This record gives sequence, C-alpha cells and structure tokens, in this order.
Amino acid sequence: MRRTIKTGLFAACIICITGTSCEKQAVEINHDGFNFGRGVFIVNEGQFLSANASVSFFDPVKDSVYNHVFYRANQAPLGDVAQSMSIWEDNAFIVINNSGKIYRVGRNDMTFRGKVTGLSSPRYIAVAGRDQGPAKAYVSDLYSGKIMVVDPLEGTILDSIDVRGSGDRLSTEQMILHNGKLYVACWSYGRQVLVIDTSTDCMVDSIEVGKQPNSMVLDKDGYLWVLSDGGFQFSSYGQEKASLTRLNLETQRSETMKIWDDIRVSPTDLCINNAGDSLYFIGEGVHKVSIAGMKGFSEPLIREEGRQFYSLGVDPDNGIIYVGDAVDYQQDGWVYRYSPKGMAIDSFRVGVAPGYFCFSPGRQQ
Repeated sequence: MRRTIKTGLFAACIICITGTSCEKQAVEINHDGFNFGRGVFIVNEGQFLSANASVSFFDPVKDSVYNHVFYRANQAPLGDVAQSMSIWEDNAFIVINNSGKIYRVGRNDMTFRGKVTGLSSPRYIAVAGRDQGPAKAYVSDLYSGKIMVVDPLEGTILDSIDVRGSGDRLSTEQMILHNGKLYVACWSYGRQVLVIDTSTDCMVDSIEVGKQPNSMVLDKDGYLWVLSDGGFQFSSYGQEKASLTRLNLETQRSETMKIWDDIRVSPTDLCINNAGDSLYFIGEGVHKVSIAGMKGFSEPLIREEGRQFYSLGVDPDNGIIYVGDAVDYQQDGWVYRYSPKGMAIDSFRVGVAPGYFCFSPGRQQ
C-alpha cells in the first residue's frame, strides 16, 4: 500500500469533467525490437495482496500509451504493490513494496536484468552513481528502521544503516541525493529528515519537520522543500496539522513556510516544475505554489471534481502535469494530463491504482 498500511490504434474524443479532452486507447506492443523513447512510466500499484501490479508507458512523441509493459517484455507478473521506479544510466529499478524486492530492467525495453531480494518493505531506491567509486544504491523501507545499501548491478546487499536512534521504529520514505549527502524523509512514526554522508554511509544529522513528511523536492536555489501530511485521525501516533517546510541545506536548518488551517487536509505528492520555481501537490485538487510568493494554497489549479487523485508528476522537460486517478482502487485507473497552467490536454486508462510517475529522458545506448 502506498500511503496506508488494449489494443487499438485510434483515439475517441470525449467530453471530460475537466473540459474537452481526448481519451487515448492503449496500443499493443510487439517487443521484438521495440524500444521506449522519451516519455513517462506509470507505476500502477495494483490491489494489496492481489499481485496485479503493472507498469504503463506514455510516449508523448507518438502520442500513445502502452499498458502492462513489464509483463509483455518478460511474460511474468510484476508482483504485489509496485511502489516506485527510478532510472539510472540504461537501467530502470522497479520497487515492489509488499513482495519485498526490486527488479532491475532495461529502461529501453523493460527486459529483466536482475533483482534485489531479502528486503522487508522497500519504498524507494536512490542510486549514488560512480563519482566516488563503484556504484551503490540506497533503499528506504516502511518497517525495518534501516536504509539498505545495495549494489545496483549485482543486486546484492552491501550494508545497512540503522536509523532507529533510541529504538523507535522509523519508516523511511522518499530520498534525495545532493552534494554527497542523502536526505531521507521519515514518514510513518516520524517527523525528521535524516542526513546521511554517502562517503561513509553514516547518519550525520537529522532535521525536524512536520509530522509524517511524505515527499520532498529541491528548488532552483538549492533549498529542500518537505511536505508533511500531519498524520491521520485516530492514529495511535497522533495527528497534527499538515505543513510545508523549507530546509537550508548549508545550515541544516528548517524554516516552516506553511501550516494548514484545517487538520483534515492531508496533502501529498510534492513536485516541482522544470524551472525549479513552482511547487505542485495534491490536496483536495492539485495546487501550484510559487516558491517566492507562496500563493496558491487557497484555490486549486486543477479541481478533483469527484475523482480520486492519487499521484502527481510534472514533466521535467516541459512542465506538463500528470495526475493519477485511482477511481475505486479495484478497477483500472486513469491518468489526466494538463498544461502548466492547468488546462486539460487528454487522458488515458492505465492499471489499478496509478501511484507513481517516472520520467525517462529517452533512449540511452
């Protein structure tokens, strides 16, 4: 679980509840020589315990959507609850939360290359690259209280970083690599952003933010923005109002920029535009907020209007907004595309519970 624990080559234009747009029909893939170009992979969680997770791909150049691309490439199911996906060099890593594994596939064709197993409940993977020696990757986890250090090519676990401190269980969530440091949001049971030195793989600091930080982005000036949902009603951990915090990474200090008035608001999926100066998030619709003026909290840029907005992504090349609609978490979901100003472009059907967008810059040899 993510926040809790076709064929045809034609398009039929329809009138959507967001305005006039075009519904695309999925295209069948012939994997003999097929290569994905620049576009976006949609990670569909599937239903919990149903092992029906899947990956879709939207190609903006061909204006086409392809569903079940992992299965079609490998003739094998993905697993139980696909959480996230990350691209490094010509590899793509798909994190399967409830199956406790990470698949490594070719980002150009989705064919199997290897996997990491022996994980508890993995959430995200961040690959540090080869700048300071052999490549290594960090894996966050929902339950273990550890960050696992893995060899991204061999799939072996190299080490683990215990982040439990005095013994409290900490759920580690999204991670961002920046200037030799790994910044880790502690979501469930946490209110910290951990700082890990990637040269030593030791935790060197922690920064307090709002309760349950669920997503983070870096802006054009090098500030780290952290969105905290505040917890949930009736949780034994308690609940407080949601908040948006800016971290100065030079001083390792936090500046709270916004606290929501209504405790029932639980914002998620913080994203940033290609210019690095506007924030987007889901909170009873999609909001757009300038990092300078901090305007945009009161009225959403894109209204939910009866849909179940579940995920958000912003194309780093052109600022196009992608919104995942989980519908009822049982049937296939939808993806809606909007211009940076919130004008509807089109929509297409994907798998069950579209929960994450991973943008691919294109084919790499």
